[in-house]
Amino acid sequence: MTTADLLAVLARECPNGVSFDPMALRLLRQKVPFKDWQVDDLKEAMFQLGNGLWFSSEMILDDETQFEFEEQAMAWLNEHGCFSVELLFKGFCGVFQHIATIEDCAAFLRHLGFTVTLWGKRGHFCSRSPLLIDDYLLAISETIAGWLEAADGVLPFNEIEQAIPHLTEEALACIRMHFLPEVHEVEVGGVLCWCSTESITLPEDFSEKLTILVDTLVELDEKVTAPKLGFALNLFYRTRFREEYALLDNAIFMRVCTNHYKGGNDVFSNMKITNVRTNDLSVSGRRMRSSNTRFSNLGVPVGAELVFTKDSHITCTVLDDSNQVEYDRKTWAISTLANHLLGVFSGNGFRYFSYECEILWDRRLRLKRANNNSEY
Repeated sequence: MTTADLLAVLARECPNGVSFDPMALRLLRQKVPFKDWQVDDLKEAMFQLGNGLWFSSEMILDDETQFEFEEQAMAWLNEHGCFSVELLFKGFCGVFQHIATIEDCAAFLRHLGFTVTLWGKRGHFCSRSPLLIDDYLLAISETIAGWLEAADGVLPFNEIEQAIPHLTEEALACIRMHFLPEVHEVEVGGVLCWCSTESITLPEDFSEKLTILVDTLVELDEKVTAPKLGFALNLFYRTRFREEYALLDNAIFMRVCTNHYKGGNDVFSNMKITNVRTNDLSVSGRRMRSSNTRFSNLGVPVGAELVFTKDSHITCTVLDDSNQVEYDRKTWAISTLANHLLGVFSGNGFRYFSYECEILWDRRLRLKRANNNSEY
């Protein structure tokens, strides 16, 4: 029998998986006759789950459901470049056979030819390329940063979730901690929000009083810590200062203090103010969010014509060095225009317009790689 014939028989006779251990092989051959040399061919056509058993696709999903599963995965990849495996698993967990964990779902996706990466030990991401996962997540962080800027620095988290339905809450938190160090979670009127430290309205004399506190601690040969600064500010302002201004997170609070300190003592430079973990795929050390993509960084001049990738008849004109374009006699941010044309809530406009027959986002990656190679 051919490998395809054997797989069909195994799916019928052993729907709960098979083991290729020597003892199990003897029992298996009583149901399905095959030669020793065919074991490697079967393993090549099957995949192994965490319980050690081997399965074929037919043992996991029927053809129609598997098509829907792959179609959803491809739709997210084509639209966003990556997605959380946890969300795909959640949508199909009721119809899977033998798959009960995220790890098993990731193994099934790999068997189907998809690329799955465990990013920073915080979640499984399916992406077009494991080498570009950082760039995909960075692009999402830049989009969120733009939303925060437009919302004066405070944005309800549920709005972010609704606009980015292909990523889990944990994945979004990972992006915030890794790429948006100036953004933290805070409750505003009982609603969980993402807030930029730059948007916090502090007392006018905060810098002055903070500087006095820090310099006093230095003169007394005391270590400058978040608890000491918080307690002193409570006394100064006669209020629970950190609660009043939503600065309960020590890392965020110390970062704000660092930014507002005007003295001459070098007390913050070597202070570890964050517990952000570096992505296992990145170089060691903390990675900060890079500057937003700009036309000037891509070598796209003002007045250049950009072509919409989904319809070559739709074009817009670059208005500045940043991200402003003209379309239909109106001024748009390129991402806002892309979302308008696509009819979606979120999207990076640089992915949907091309210049000189090259998609802007591909142009960005090409220039980035060229620059890295040059530095090396």
